[in-house]
Amino acid sequence: SLSWRARWAVSGSGGEAVRDDVSLRFQPLGGSALKVEFKKGRNDGVDLRYAFKDGGGEPEEAFFRYYVRLADDWNPTLDGGKMPGLAGTYSVAGWGGRKSDGTNGWSLRGNFHRAFPKDHPMFGLTQLGTYAYHADMNSPYGDNWYWPGALLERNRWYCVEQQVRMNRPESADGVLRVWLDGRRIFEKTDLRLRKIDRLRIETAWLNVYHGGIDPSPHDQHMYFDGIVVAKRYIGPRRPD
Repeated sequence: SLSWRARWAVSGSGGEAVRDDVSLRFQPLGGSALKVEFKKGRNDGVDLRYAFKDGGGEPEEAFFRYYVRLADDWNPTLDGGKMPGLAGTYSVAGWGGRKSDGTNGWSLRGNFHRAFPKDHPMFGLTQLGTYAYHADMNSPYGDNWYWPGALLERNRWYCVEQQVRMNRPESADGVLRVWLDGRRIFEKTDLRLRKIDRLRIETAWLNVYHGGIDPSPHDQHMYFDGIVVAKRYIGPRRPD
């Protein structure tokens, strides 16, 4: 069931619920999944946001888990792009070249990187990481932080979980941790996301976007399932 989507605001595309997709060798994690499509010549995939204020208030710490499966036609040969993560942009800063300065907004979305060339030993795999807008950034655009070992094959489900803990406004002690299939693969404990207490964790941002600027060079797809937002570590699903 995709009943969880009733609590997520849709900006642009909301994706499509599917139970089967034989042409792309889809196999469900359990029931239906959210299918995200990059059409040839387009950037937008899906943009869904869960507002924490609607669930009791904006926290200082949150965990965001999802399962992702790259389809049989997945091949980002032209550019990388954005993936889900946690954010506090407040529609002011933290995306699209709107530089964070510690007082206006922040975001820690995931990202996928451009496909490896055919002569590369990692050809056929997709590298994931974090695309970070934070108070110590230099460029107007986000910093890229690779997740070691996050090299995804097509036609396989992966469990991705991200933890964000806000820094104290006077300190660089914010935390970002990432787990892949229950194994912690990335940790940063010196983050400065804010300089004022008002900035907190505003949204869980289920955002999938091609680029940068370059649009998708062909139709390509991915799937999401098992989406959970929580106060504590969630971990992978137990086997049925």
